[in-house]
Amino acid sequence: MARRREKSEINPIVKYLLFSLNFVFWILGLAFAILGTYILILKHKVVKDAFDFFLDPSTIMCTAGAVIVFVAFFGCMGALRENTCFLQFFNSQFNYLVTFLSVFLIGEIVFVIFVFVFYFVPDAREQLGLFPEKSMHEAIIKYGVVDDDDMVNFIDNIQQTLKCCGLGDKEDGFLDWNDNMYYNCTTTSKSPEKCSVPASCCKIKEGDIRNILCGKNVMDPKPDGSVAPGANVDKIYTVGCLKSLGNWINSNALVAGGVLLGVLIPQMFIMCVSRTLRYQIKAQKAKWDRPENRPNKFQGDGPYYINVPKDRNQRAGRYHGVNNPTFDHHS
Repeated sequence: MARRREKSEINPIVKYLLFSLNFVFWILGLAFAILGTYILILKHKVVKDAFDFFLDPSTIMCTAGAVIVFVAFFGCMGALRENTCFLQFFNSQFNYLVTFLSVFLIGEIVFVIFVFVFYFVPDAREQLGLFPEKSMHEAIIKYGVVDDDDMVNFIDNIQQTLKCCGLGDKEDGFLDWNDNMYYNCTTTSKSPEKCSVPASCCKIKEGDIRNILCGKNVMDPKPDGSVAPGANVDKIYTVGCLKSLGNWINSNALVAGGVLLGVLIPQMFIMCVSRTLRYQIKAQKAKWDRPENRPNKFQGDGPYYINVPKDRNQRAGRYHGVNNPTFDHHS
């Protein structure tokens, strides 16, 4: 009589739910990686430094897609248990997957704390030496100087979206453009864009015709070499983009909190599901390792033998009862 099959410790709902979620992320990551790579090849992009990397959406898209594909692959294969070989291998990979997601989740929480400290606790920011405007200032200097249309478009989009000018954390952030070789207001500058700012700083109302010269002469030079607001400053946004972002977060704290929860909760859910499946896999393996569930290495019509001789004649002899301790030849 056949022995009744024992119930599996692995819940199929948990297994296929984790597989489905990771498969969707795998498809999205693959699409991101292919699209980002195609854009990089199309424009012959060469990443020279960190600013070129972080200010280029295509490089970020390509890198993020590759990471998503890598992690989601292990999530998919770890969720599927087609045979014991996959089970043993991917069970060990779950440890790395959960660890990676935990580190990534902690990094996001640290980023949220960083944003809170940066905008709402200025004294702590100064003590910790958190000055991201220095990094942003480097992008202002490279704007239009380095042949990188992506960085130019990135800065223009930020200034238009946040309605700001310059990337600093100041009310008069537009004065940061004085450090750009094309827009600086020094007496030695021969640039036709002298004492100006990019057109993306301009205030444009709905229905107005775009004037690329609206940022002309918004800075006036002083005898000491510094600059002051010029006559046309009312035509542009003057606040720096970091300052504008802080003002937006301050006035839209609930929206920002909802977005963060929308990002963190799915990750925490996937981590919990993967952890649950990992424990179920361990429980199933423990059940298989019980002595009564271990398969015998040799099975014939007679008794089951665990230690099977390598020699063919000896195996035949044992099968027919020769030198077999389970048979009594003298009885």
